Amino acid sequence: MTKWDQKAKNYSRYNEDKESFEQGIFKALKNFNINFKDKTLLDIGCGTGVYTIHLAKQCKKVDGIDSSMEMLKVLEEDAKNVNISNIKTTHTNWDNFICEDIYDYALCTMSPAIRSDEDLEKMNNCAKTKIYLGWAGKRETQIIEALFEAHNATYTPPNGAKKVKNWLNNKNKFYQVLKLDEEKIRKREFNKSVENFKWHLEVRGLAPDTKKITEVLEKFRDKDNFITEKTINHFNLIVWN
Repeated sequence: MTKWDQKAKNYSRYNEDKESFEQGIFKALKNFNINFKDKTLLDIGCGTGVYTIHLAKQCKKVDGIDSSMEMLKVLEEDAKNVNISNIKTTHTNWDNFICEDIYDYALCTMSPAIRSDEDLEKMNNCAKTKIYLGWAGKRETQIIEALFEAHNATYTPPNGAKKVKNWLNNKNKFYQVLKLDEEKIRKREFNKSVENFKWHLEVRGLAPDTKKITEVLEKFRDKDNFITEKTINHFNLIVWN
């Protein structure tokens, strides 16, 4: 079982909240003249289908790929619950995926699937229009920074958007970009918080020390035995043809 399989049950999943961050992304895409009606879509690193299921309501066909089988199971369950049947899921990573069609749109949202210039070249060639939503540095989170310090490491915020923009600039490609911010507050029971942050450290290549994690989280524990984590996230939405 992969680290992402372990995270699947507690990961964000599809919801109908009209005030959600995802709905803000869809509104922004409309301003970029993106129209998904009756189009084909490849969702790269689709995860639990947070974006996939919304877009399947408009698209003619959606192919979602992900390296986590457990994530795909959540997507399939949620799609079935809202009677969406035009999503085909494939359990694979981006390196091994063979793009047999030219899609109208290729989408990648906050996924580690796109990591290199070769990954971007492949994404570019498999669709007419490409949409990338990625971290744009400075993920402000007091707890994560304290945990990295306790593990004698420096927290470096993810910045996939910078890599994409550099690649596009080097290719002299025209693109549209929108800067987005999100404030997120999550409250978890203490022991669940320990497990959650162990996972985050592992994903970032660290060997988590449960004792050190517990000592850090003790500073944030409330009287009801919960940890409240506040993060301010910065993203770039990038669209190119």
